[in-house]
Amino acid sequence: MKKVYTCYICGFPFVRDEEKCPERCPACNAPKSQFLSEPFNGSIDNRRIHVDFPKPDPNWDPMDISYHHPKNFKPRSRHGRIRRFVLGYDDPDVTRRFYEEVFDWDIINTEHANPELPLMYCATGPGNPNWEPKFPSFGYGFLKPKVTEDTGSDPRFMVEVDNIEEALKKTVEYGGKVLKERYEVEGQSYAVVEDSEGNALYYWETPDTVTWDEPESQYLSGRPIK
Repeated sequence: MKKVYTCYICGFPFVRDEEKCPERCPACNAPKSQFLSEPFNGSIDNRRIHVDFPKPDPNWDPMDISYHHPKNFKPRSRHGRIRRFVLGYDDPDVTRRFYEEVFDWDIINTEHANPELPLMYCATGPGNPNWEPKFPSFGYGFLKPKVTEDTGSDPRFMVEVDNIEEALKKTVEYGGKVLKERYEVEGQSYAVVEDSEGNALYYWETPDTVTWDEPESQYLSGRPIK
């Protein structure tokens, strides 16, 4: 007999034959004892039981992974995500040849790149055709001329933030340093900081052109990816 199971811990609903009910929640790994169940009436959307997310237990051990409360991401925000890597080069032809031949990466000059010392997209592949299809692969970064790095800190990672000014304020508040205030490259806003341990990072502000229809945006705003 098919039943609709709803997890007490994370609210995840799923349908299974009663004899095939999993021992743990597919979403949060909570044990079977935490499931509500009811007869399946033809559609998971017609279930009678709807569970509100519980408030996290203040005494819950975050290192206990036997089950966990779901993290509620801020709606319409991609704040805090590592988005890209940045690697410096001296000779663009030598660098391009290295990554193309060693890793089979795709190297593409940015739209307004200086032909002598281009800023280059570095697409790592293999890719997913439904993800950022403008580029040939899933994960990508930039290859940047070393002579254009004016902070002297050689930052290697780019973190996406909702608002650069607010992120810079928190950076200083929690022991970091601002190495370069907001600036723009090809219409995108960036900043450069050091964390509390002296590691340099780029900040990239989520652009206004985001439609929130991108797969990652749907996930982070609480909507399932279809």
